[in-house]
Amino acid sequence: MEIPKYIQKAVNEQELHILSTSSFKAIPNIIYLKFLKVYNNEQILIANNKFFKTEKNLIENPRIAFVVFDKENRKAYQIKGIVEIHKKGKIFEDVVRWVHKTRSDINPKSAILLNVEEIYCGAEKIFGK
Repeated sequence: MEIPKYIQKAVNEQELHILSTSSFKAIPNIIYLKFLKVYNNEQILIANNKFFKTEKNLIENPRIAFVVFDKENRKAYQIKGIVEIHKKGKIFEDVVRWVHKTRSDINPKSAILLNVEEIYCGAEKIFGK
């Protein structure tokens, strides 16, 4: 399923994102994240630069959610899905290049690829199963 272009634009324009994970025992964790962007029409790319609890949660439970605020339309969207963790290969190399363009002093631990399954605007599901 394709992420609507206006949401892709909002994701890529937002400076910081709030990302939520949960452990296998349903203990939540929320972080601010700078390195998050649209990877293609169906996936979001996240750089794991300093994750600790977040990384542990993603290994135990690969489901995440994050919010984005569309300043132009003055609407917030919640994006949910399942992640893949890449520690080598093309996707990991893409993350390393992307991070190093901004911060050459940071070495990503892994690339997190979010397969978007659902998008909400408030309580209304606007995308997904």
